[in-house]
Amino acid sequence: MASEWKQGLCNCFGDCEVCCCGLCCGPCLTYGTANDLGKSGLLYCLLGCFMPCIPTLLLRQEARERYNIEGDTVEDVGTSVCCTPCVMCQTAVEIKERGDSSK
Repeated sequence: MASEWKQGLCNCFGDCEVCCCGLCCGPCLTYGTANDLGKSGLLYCLLGCFMPCIPTLLLRQEARERYNIEGDTVEDVGTSVCCTPCVMCQTAVEIKERGDSSK
């Protein structure tokens, strides 16, 4: 059975550390999140400088698949394009709460 996200999409202040990092330095959050998922933080960070929604989408999909979170690609694309900072914070908090974060 699929689980749900531990933090809602609009609950950015649920984890103030992640929220502040995402607000003040989005590329830093992208870098850390990608590294935590075993991806190239530098590559995702550079891609995010040109198209921030792309690494956000890819990382959200990776986290959703890894933790068996319900949802689909259409939902991932919609939220990543429309709410990029919120999705990045939600993904980072998910990794942190699941114990896979390097923080």
